Amino acid sequence: MKRIFPLIAVFAAFAAVNVKAAGPFDGAGLSVDQAVAAPAVPAPSSDEKALPVKAVPAHGFSAGEQSAMRAHNSGLQESFNKGVAPGQDERVERKYRPFADYEAPGYLIMSADFNFNSSQAKLLMASKLPADGTLVIFTDYDDSGTKENILRAYEKVVPRSRIKVIALAGAYQGFWARDGIPVPAIDKAGKLVVVDAVYGHRFEPDAQIAKLFGAGLEKHQYYYEGGNFMANHAGACIMVNHGAHTQIPDSVFTGQYGCSQMIRLPFVDGIGHIDEHVRFISEKVLVTDLPQYRDVLQGKGFTVHMLPKPSGPYETYVNSLIMNDQVIVPVFGRSTDAQALAVYQSLGLKASGADSKALSNQGQGSVHCITMTYPKVPAAALMKALGAREI
Repeated sequence: MKRIFPLIAVFAAFAAVNVKAAGPFDGAGLSVDQAVAAPAVPAPSSDEKALPVKAVPAHGFSAGEQSAMRAHNSGLQESFNKGVAPGQDERVERKYRPFADYEAPGYLIMSADFNFNSSQAKLLMASKLPADGTLVIFTDYDDSGTKENILRAYEKVVPRSRIKVIALAGAYQGFWARDGIPVPAIDKAGKLVVVDAVYGHRFEPDAQIAKLFGAGLEKHQYYYEGGNFMANHAGACIMVNHGAHTQIPDSVFTGQYGCSQMIRLPFVDGIGHIDEHVRFISEKVLVTDLPQYRDVLQGKGFTVHMLPKPSGPYETYVNSLIMNDQVIVPVFGRSTDAQALAVYQSLGLKASGADSKALSNQGQGSVHCITMTYPKVPAAALMKALGAREI
């Protein structure tokens, strides 16, 4: 194995504030009241072993893949959802609510791969995990040697006791964890439900799931990526109405993701995911880097703050990760980096910069794309939800 491990550069953190989110369902119990002190991230020693590296796909899809996915989704209109069109009053029961990714995380989930120079970003995010949170790293390799290498890579920022290493088939195809890991929702009893869509890069870790938490697994046959799903805890959901996703009826988002409304924004640039350009900071507060999105969302009653827009075609400061009062923001070595961090600081978050130059310009994604956060649930239940086995 290679022993080369990129050096870690840690950016300054700023002033803290609690972001509070009360769930609309009684008994949900997912407040984010605790402020958590984050440790510094040390550079790894020169003799640390890097993890196995496989080639992983770029975030986007080819024109041929997009066409095939669009045709597949369109074909489901008649058979799968009885042709209900987006925007119609489908009168679908709302059994769940979304788990908003500004809520307190119990788990931070990431691929083991450090492709696109993502080691600094991944270790920084792991270091900001709340003190009661668990880091879950998934890998293709089901052996003790791989587990040991992963533990060594992360143990300087997270104690071994708080790291779970799990084996998932085809994990190297799941580098963009936000897209391939099932999207979490909360049922009326406060339990986790996961929503499984079809993923274009063929990473399906939830294929083994038969039943989950009494309410069961929510599964649909549309191609869809979690990076194009942004929601607050009250059920306001936002997506970019682009590509194959235009064919997914609102009934899917109401009945399976727990959306009270789905706001469909037009495609502007990037790969066409909402987390490139819009993210919730709290129930009513969002950030964006597109004036046209700001205007629409303000018209919907949200308070919207503008972030600068860096020059690269896939570069964005919006694609950030929030864990309690911490926010990890993509940075690119550009003059606008400090301005972006200051915007998050002004919203009461401690901001740290994660190197995303290669991640965005070569991989076509960023910090939010390579992570998934789940609420606090028993570890055994989480393993079952992921169809996974701990190594």
